[in-house]
Amino acid sequence: MASINKKELFILLFILGSASYITFISITQPYLGIEVAKNEDEWVISNINGDSWANEENIPVGATIETVNGKEPEQHYSIIMFQNLENADSFTLEHEGKHLYYNGIEQTSATHWIFFVIIPLLFLMGVIWISHLVYQKVDRRYSVHLLMLFFLTIGLGYISNSGAVRDNMYSVFLNAFLFLISIVILIHFLYRYFSELGIYWFSKRWYYALYLFVGVVTIVESIFLMNGEYPTFIYHIPRILLLGLYIILFFIIYSGLYLHRDNSYRTLFKYVCIGMTIAFLPYISLYLIPALTIGNKLIPIEFAASFLIALPVTFMYLVTREQLIDINFYMGRLRYYVLLSVVPSLLITISISLIINRSLSFVYYLEIFVVINVILIIFLSIKEVLDFKLQQYLFAARYSYQESMHRMSKNMKDQTNAVDLMKVLRNEISNVLNVRDIYIYSKHNKKTLYCVYDPIPEDILDHFEDYFSTHSYDIGSIIETEKGFGVIVGYSLEKITMIWCRGKKDFTTLNRDEKTYLQTISHNANIAIENMNLIEDLLKELRTLRSDQTQQYPAWLSRLLFSIAENQRKQLSIDLHDTVLQEQLYLYRRMDDLIGKRKDLPKTLSSELNMFKESILDSIHLIRETCNELRPAFIEELGLVHALEDLIEQYQLRSNFTVYFTHEGFHADLDQERVLAIFRIVQELLSNAMKHSEAKIVKLSLANDHEGVTLIYSDDGQGMDYSFQRDLFSHIGLSGIEQRVHGLNGSLTIDTSPGKGFKSTISFPYTVSKEATV
Repeated sequence: MASINKKELFILLFILGSASYITFISITQPYLGIEVAKNEDEWVISNINGDSWANEENIPVGATIETVNGKEPEQHYSIIMFQNLENADSFTLEHEGKHLYYNGIEQTSATHWIFFVIIPLLFLMGVIWISHLVYQKVDRRYSVHLLMLFFLTIGLGYISNSGAVRDNMYSVFLNAFLFLISIVILIHFLYRYFSELGIYWFSKRWYYALYLFVGVVTIVESIFLMNGEYPTFIYHIPRILLLGLYIILFFIIYSGLYLHRDNSYRTLFKYVCIGMTIAFLPYISLYLIPALTIGNKLIPIEFAASFLIALPVTFMYLVTREQLIDINFYMGRLRYYVLLSVVPSLLITISISLIINRSLSFVYYLEIFVVINVILIIFLSIKEVLDFKLQQYLFAARYSYQESMHRMSKNMKDQTNAVDLMKVLRNEISNVLNVRDIYIYSKHNKKTLYCVYDPIPEDILDHFEDYFSTHSYDIGSIIETEKGFGVIVGYSLEKITMIWCRGKKDFTTLNRDEKTYLQTISHNANIAIENMNLIEDLLKELRTLRSDQTQQYPAWLSRLLFSIAENQRKQLSIDLHDTVLQEQLYLYRRMDDLIGKRKDLPKTLSSELNMFKESILDSIHLIRETCNELRPAFIEELGLVHALEDLIEQYQLRSNFTVYFTHEGFHADLDQERVLAIFRIVQELLSNAMKHSEAKIVKLSLANDHEGVTLIYSDDGQGMDYSFQRDLFSHIGLSGIEQRVHGLNGSLTIDTSPGKGFKSTISFPYTVSKEATV
């Protein structure tokens, strides 16, 4: 468990102590909500704030304040400093010739308790818990400490609203300071967080200057508060500065989104922009700007501050970016739910205004609209989750369309032809939709010809002919008539294939979910049928190629077959090496030990055993050569040139010809497939020379240019009659060479005649591979 240092402990104690004091003030001191103005020598009530004690008690606007706590109004600090009447135990008013006396003041507004006490406390507790979670679970980075500090300052700043509206001096100071400094801390956090990712798009001088500016403004404000003087211009300076900080913050983050809109960090910037817009825009547009321009707030401060809940969610996403959620998906769903909720929210708000039959302010109706909208968004989100979680338990299994499609997909894998697949489709639809009779048929588009899987009544066939002659459809089209319904599962220029049902057993029509199910399952079946047809056509082509030796394989097929063959050779080489070769080595060692240790053996027996030992040694060499031919040793490590040199050396030891190999200037960086292909071609050419050509001189040249690689082979052997090239190809291995070259999009030319040797030129397109080495 991470330990906390003294500085962090002091900050935490300061937050908790301040929050406890402000909460105590909020509970013991009612929010009066009385704004006053000086009229000549008298203080007059100019406005009553909503959700306040004065609003509940119907304190008259325009009344003159005579005393506050038994003293002159000028002696009460909130009137002199803030032009508000707060923190008063009693006061007297004079209104229309009457003297009104108020005492025993208690907070009665439930809305005020919710927005100024309960929600701020829950918000603070939430950010403390989130800070603890970040502190425990996330790596110690400087940006993480800044984020926790931002959480705590914004949480305490939110709860300080409750004391600030009551004109508590400490709360007023904290409120102004914390909301200003929190924005600068947020800018500082953004710089450090993205710098840890290697992203820099604004200078750190920004937050240096802003820290200094906020510090100066805070010192000036604290001096006025301590002197008991709070001029009107000082009252507006923190708000103006706060608006400026918000403008700077949004400029920074949206410029980052614009600059990184095309790279992998776009999602991070997008999420930050969305979170900060949700958190700050209502306060800026509906409270701060109207207060500075027209002197009136469109929504109360407590309502605007409630949107700050978006901040912890946003930045928890940032610091735990190792477990990112699909923000694009959730934002898309949120936009969809917002659009769905707008019209119902508006209608409900209008209905409420008509029902209560009272003249309320626009702000009040706006609050109702927003609350209803949020409730509907939450309801739709919960509904979608519950639909996904509980649908399989609330509905019968056979009516679960998702489960049906899973079963259908699983059963499709076991079918080998379209007829069996259509029968599976028919059974699935019959079970899920509970239909009466179901038929599968195909109809010729131009002739009155039908292909049926089972007998179909004459009236149904006549109905098809009358109905389809005037309509055209596509895959997944649903047809509903008085005779039943059907879905198109196959369509081509010649025929249309359909599954037709006489109707459901309960005689109801198809609902929306059933139509969607039929369309989806028909599209899936059509894709499966098309794939089956493609596979069937491919098999026919392969059978034709197999029966016609003169037919050349397609390039992709040649590559596939040779790849399979090489894998089989590799596996066979491994099996020989690990089994037969090891057994031969074991027998050779045992034989050598027997001959060396048994000095009493007769000479004739010892001589025979030595012969057997030499035979075993020859077998070992033969197995090793076979393994090497099956899978050339170290071809990946040595490269093509060295592998060919080793191959040539082996053939010269076993043959009577001399090989001259030239490879000067060959620097092609080939992929392993082409390296192995060239090796096998040379191996086949040398094998043919040893078995058939009776050559004395063999020349081999390997070169490359900017277009490709060229391999030239020539010998002075007996040659051949090339006019019968196909028969020759079938018998001396040239067919395999040709197929290899064709599979790699290369070209092969042969120049030979009886008694004049053999020459072939092979070219491959140049292909670069980062993994291959020469």
